[in-house]
Amino acid sequence: MRLKYQSQDSTQTLGEAIEEYQRYLTYMGRNVLTDAVSDDDSIWLYHDATHAIFGQDTTIEDETALDFWVLFGTSFSWRLLRKYQQVPEIGNLTKALTLKMGIMFLPKLYWRNKSVIWSVIQHSRRMKKKWPLKLPPELLSRTLKELREEYGITVLTDKQKIPTRVTEFDYSVVSNMT
Repeated sequence: MRLKYQSQDSTQTLGEAIEEYQRYLTYMGRNVLTDAVSDDDSIWLYHDATHAIFGQDTTIEDETALDFWVLFGTSFSWRLLRKYQQVPEIGNLTKALTLKMGIMFLPKLYWRNKSVIWSVIQHSRRMKKKWPLKLPPELLSRTLKELREEYGITVLTDKQKIPTRVTEFDYSVVSNMT
């Protein structure tokens, strides 16, 4: 299923693209995670914005690619990434993956997606400037097309997203997180 925000020249605003991404999550039977009003950093908004701006969906392969978009294509801070890792849902996901899929799941996943990861690294090196992981609110009203032009972001093509080897992954592994 191709979403509008995954088109390089999408005229959706970033805010509209995030809404489309969240509707997609609901359609796929997944929870839309939101930030508490008391949070200083809107971790989930920042995360959802990276899916939209880099054109990634929620397949395990796209989530893997997004890890590398964040590392190489954003102006992340280690403090913010640590805060993300401390979110209970992320901790539960990590535990569920380790228990159900084994400790070698992530290294194997990255290996199987090495061509996709390499494409992400190449694209991120060609960017004009890093995407701000800590999202300024004014970017939500700008179109993806103009933001991608300003930052030099090129969304991966369907061909570039093909992994070296598909990972069989059932999201029910993480659906019943406790």
